[in-house]
Amino acid sequence: MKIKDIEIHSFKGLESISLTNCGEINAIVGKNNSGKSSILHAIDMAGLALTVRSWNQFQPKLAIKDLFANVGDFSISLRYENDSEVRITATPGFGPQFTPAVDEAQKFKTVQILPDVGYGMLRRRHQTPLNIISQVEARNFTEVNSLEILHAIKFYAERNERELCRKDYDNLLREIKRYFPEIEEVESDRTEQDIATLTYMEGGNKFDILYSGSGLKHFLDVLLKTTISGANIVLIDEPEMGLHPDLQRRFIEYLRRLANEKEVQFFLATHSPVLLNYADIVSYYRITNIKGKRDVLPVSADAIHTLLSDLGLRPSDLFNQDICLLVEGSSDVIFLEHIIRNLYKKEFENIAICVVQYAGGAAEGIISGAINVSNIIPAQKYTYWTRDRDAKPNEKPSENATKFENALTKLYLKCHIWSKREIEFYYPEKVLVAAQQGNKVKEEAVISILNGDQGGKFTDLARGYQICVPTGIYLRRLLKGYLTDKQQLDTEIRGIIENELIPWKKEILGEVEAETNLRCGPEFVKIIDGDNV
Repeated sequence: MKIKDIEIHSFKGLESISLTNCGEINAIVGKNNSGKSSILHAIDMAGLALTVRSWNQFQPKLAIKDLFANVGDFSISLRYENDSEVRITATPGFGPQFTPAVDEAQKFKTVQILPDVGYGMLRRRHQTPLNIISQVEARNFTEVNSLEILHAIKFYAERNERELCRKDYDNLLREIKRYFPEIEEVESDRTEQDIATLTYMEGGNKFDILYSGSGLKHFLDVLLKTTISGANIVLIDEPEMGLHPDLQRRFIEYLRRLANEKEVQFFLATHSPVLLNYADIVSYYRITNIKGKRDVLPVSADAIHTLLSDLGLRPSDLFNQDICLLVEGSSDVIFLEHIIRNLYKKEFENIAICVVQYAGGAAEGIISGAINVSNIIPAQKYTYWTRDRDAKPNEKPSENATKFENALTKLYLKCHIWSKREIEFYYPEKVLVAAQQGNKVKEEAVISILNGDQGGKFTDLARGYQICVPTGIYLRRLLKGYLTDKQQLDTEIRGIIENELIPWKKEILGEVEAETNLRCGPEFVKIIDGDNV
């Protein structure tokens, strides 16, 4: 049974905060020392209290008393998806007590995974499978590393003991190869000193994981600790550590599969902007620390761009991607992300591509010259900007649209003005009809607007008929249900993806030779050498 709401009082630096409407994957975003990890610790404490009625197994502590700002005021209150509630407080001896009495269904097992990109693997020593499992059951992950855990799983799986079988072990190896397809013949092994390790083949050579990158080590660490703990609530601090943005995306997809298949609920403390691309599956919470006063607010899916400052990002930092598609509005982001992540998922494998909203204010700044985007040219070769036409399809683009295009093309940046008035006119008819929830009058009005002359903005035309124009999570849900095939797309959108973005992807991966003259003419040299850089 999943947690829906959490209230925490007088725990570490948290005076009084709450997380409401928690989902399967929950991301807590905030600056350093804002209290993200403290929230994870509080949930971990609640799990321990409910399952073993003791906090002694909570690892990140010197003494239990250090965790309570005020023992008398301390409490953690939980509301579950069935609306049952429990409140956990501390007795004078610091043991937990409950109000009301705990129902068996309210108990949950947690595992807290702290960042480890391989340093724990360097501490190699002989450990028996029994000792490893004992340490895991005691939640003492500081005394075992993921290589030892994997070998213990293999040991018991081969003997069909501890509710493990060979299939469980093989599935773990399959997950590793799924997310690192370049490696082969992955196998848990023992060295000649009888120390657990992992070996794999790559390019015909056999390697020990000790000499692999931090991304593989970190992924293995999270994968195995999540698996062997048997926890139904997993708390991960900085899951992005050591992972390339593309692997971060695949890792979030892995968490989604675990959430669906194993009914696991995740809480992540993160600084990763990659998670902002998953508003359809991630619930976001912003935590702030203003002079020691901490507060948490949920962030809606259509406002996640407001988290950029909490992640310490400036607009130019977002170009740490292979390909950047820049769009005008939040609905453009949702629509084009759905197309790229779902309909063209296979075509964009092994590439980091982002869809970023620049919004109207930034557009005005680019037109006026107040925002100078020329400094991103050397850093990001593959940027593609789109802009609403703001005019009928058979008319010239609006003056601002034309000025915007001119400002970017002068800097040798690719800019495309939509042939239709704005992005809503590109939605498949089925999506907008479904949004009217069976109201035939509104359905006919939607079809009429889509087939009309686009004499006004879609939302303005829709308002006259009280038509629902889906946005945010609702738009994502409709796209997932009704936009399932590339053939449903307007040929203009398919042309951008297939004739512009996919060829860029092939250049980046070395599948074709890059165009040597792409933004490398004499005019470009002048921009680099000039004062605009």
